[in-house]
Amino acid sequence: MNTRKNDYKVIIWGLGSVGRSALEMINARKSLNLVAAYDVDPQKIGKDAGEICGFEHAGVTVTNDRVAVLNTEADIALYYASSIWDEGKLPDLETCQANVDDIVDLLNHGKNISTTVDIYYSEKNQPNYFKQIDEAARANGVTYTQFGIFPGLFTPYIPTVLAHLSRKINKLIVYGGQDDSANTAPWVNYLCYGKTVEEIPAAQFAFLKSLFYTYYGPTVIEITERLGLEYDEYRCEVEQIPADSEVTTPNAHITPGSIGTHHFVMATYNKGEEVVGFHFNHKGSNEILKDYSVDKSVEIFGEPYVKAEITGIIDHYDPFLTSASPSCNLIPAIVAAEPGYKNALDIPLGYMPQ
Repeated sequence: MNTRKNDYKVIIWGLGSVGRSALEMINARKSLNLVAAYDVDPQKIGKDAGEICGFEHAGVTVTNDRVAVLNTEADIALYYASSIWDEGKLPDLETCQANVDDIVDLLNHGKNISTTVDIYYSEKNQPNYFKQIDEAARANGVTYTQFGIFPGLFTPYIPTVLAHLSRKINKLIVYGGQDDSANTAPWVNYLCYGKTVEEIPAAQFAFLKSLFYTYYGPTVIEITERLGLEYDEYRCEVEQIPADSEVTTPNAHITPGSIGTHHFVMATYNKGEEVVGFHFNHKGSNEILKDYSVDKSVEIFGEPYVKAEITGIIDHYDPFLTSASPSCNLIPAIVAAEPGYKNALDIPLGYMPQ
């Protein structure tokens, strides 16, 4: 059934890098209409949302008036706020209560939610957060869904769908990476490109590992469980790889021996054998360490053996485009979905916004 509407009133909550890409999409789609933009950055408040992002005027002024935005009539809020970690705690699956409070507040004001934050597959990974969000969504007849890139479309969505080609699966590996040389997100500073391992406090590496465990890692748990594969352990490991040559980027001056790449392996295991893995390289520049690829692919070891390679999934100069696109494109399906907390894999994709 075609459940599309002609007009979806949209709030952007957090006009950072992902919000900017989302606004560009909204401007290009005749069925999407920005009605409010919320941010806490003093340099953005009071300015037109389009002006901040380098576009034509959007006709919406960025505000930090929470009550006004919550009471704005809208079909959906695109929640792109930064993670707000519980004070004194490392990033972990249930240490971002302030984000959950935002989400519940929006749901209680009758807003469907599409987001890229790391609150996903929560019935398994974050049961306390799941309960709060699901109850608020059901009580108000609206839907919450997380759908970005990772976590989101590239993992766990695409690997789970591709795995349905196989009658038997022994192992599934998702390979990915990102060239961070043009990445302007504040969290890139945590990667400390161009510094030596000895220069970085151990606590910062602990924060880094926890951060990516929280964002990327549990996607492999969802894939493993959806495919009915057995596992008895989940681990996240990271290794700092020294650069093999010199390169200067807008973010760092990288010299041989300084940090050039962070190699992450996040995986489920059964009796010590990898079952589902996400192998990811965050690179200071793709001009170095050629053996550490940022190419994207999914490899399924089974009957039949399947390997799918995906190119262009992260644009070098707009690396957040494919974070924003899935959450924007799913808007009609989210608005039409049954109320409650829904994982993206549980929502029929339906029609994209016109």
